[in-house]
Amino acid sequence: MKVWIPVLAILGGIAGVVSGFLVTAGGAMFGNESMANDGAAVFWLSALSIFLGFLSWKWQRISGWSLILIAIIGFFMNGLFFTFAFIFLLLAGILSLTLGRKLRRASEAI
Repeated sequence: MKVWIPVLAILGGIAGVVSGFLVTAGGAMFGNESMANDGAAVFWLSALSIFLGFLSWKWQRISGWSLILIAIIGFFMNGLFFTFAFIFLLLAGILSLTLGRKLRRASEAI
């Protein structure tokens, strides 16, 4: 079950990178500088989310809340272009928080 968190984070990160690239290219093509800046920010946040997916094996709470925060920020910055990434990152964050709690309870019981 722990494997699903990085898998979902990678899928969400890749979808976010593509979304960020498309919004950045669209902003540059149409001369909208704020759109290009938002797309670039989402691009790098999505790249960071891939690494946070792998860090969730060690630090579940920090990675889980960070993935949820990146999902919400990316959705507000890129809108509907970020929908697939939002779903995957939100699921990865929630799984990281709930699975981390279950693993801590299991280790305390031993």
